[in-house]
Amino acid sequence: MQNPPKQILVCGSLAFDHLLRFQGSFQQYQTEYQVEALNASLPIHAYRTCYGGCGGNIAYGLGLLGVATTLLSHAGDDFEDGYRQHLFEAGVNCDYVAISPNSPISARCTIISDDHGNQITGFYPGDAGPQTRRLPSKLPNIGEIDLAHLGPEAPELMARQAKDLLQLGIPFIFDPGQWVSKFTQEDLRDLLGHARYVIGNEHEMSVLAATLEIPTSDLAGMTQTLMTTRAADGVDLAFDGQQQHVPADAVQTIVDATGSGDAFRAGLIYGLSNGKDLLQATRLGCQVAACALGSQSPQDYRIPPEAID
Repeated sequence: MQNPPKQILVCGSLAFDHLLRFQGSFQQYQTEYQVEALNASLPIHAYRTCYGGCGGNIAYGLGLLGVATTLLSHAGDDFEDGYRQHLFEAGVNCDYVAISPNSPISARCTIISDDHGNQITGFYPGDAGPQTRRLPSKLPNIGEIDLAHLGPEAPELMARQAKDLLQLGIPFIFDPGQWVSKFTQEDLRDLLGHARYVIGNEHEMSVLAATLEIPTSDLAGMTQTLMTTRAADGVDLAFDGQQQHVPADAVQTIVDATGSGDAFRAGLIYGLSNGKDLLQATRLGCQVAACALGSQSPQDYRIPPEAID
């Protein structure tokens, strides 16, 4: 990217997370007890609720890092019960979070984590409908936006936002996440072809390839920059006809992995906004993700100045 992005638009979900902790290993549990059709009974060691949603998590991280960030999302009335103020205090512009009338409940995400960072996730989109959302082109400050992040949401919404951004000439990150299996071949070819960056974990990349009916290795040829996150094994990059690997930062103790991928994205975008090349920006993403792994919730971590370089 010739000119570093200075103002970021984050399009993504807001949710209230219910985080449960299973003490031990899911893998060991499956070895010891027969698990059929995901029918398992897990003893829970700890439980808490917190602010979440990919859009909120990424915007929070960018706010901590001092990046000018506008959040485009929708929520229920309960967003006003502290969540808006929390993001505002982190430095996030929440003026364009649409509150659906007569919709008291925002999205809910229930996540069970084990001691090794593995997770089982259930997501309820909430009472608030995406029809209340504005398109990026309708935002008064859209002319100031240099880069947009399209976080995991309903495919029709992501495709509509991508088309709008394309018409505006604003580069975007395509990050389908847990919605990846719901996209059509046509939408994926279009989104991959126009995205400046495509981000996903190994499983999400395999689903992309399966939907497109191509080998996973062919995905790199369909987009400008392909970023495959591999948790403790770091990040694989494919861009300009080359393959690069960035190792993850060592973390002695994983308190909770929830939101660490969103923290990675915040660090990555922070690096890009400061004129770093892709490898340097990815390293910054890994450093911020390591900070998040040491916290209990997706939006309570801090980033000491010495933690990023």
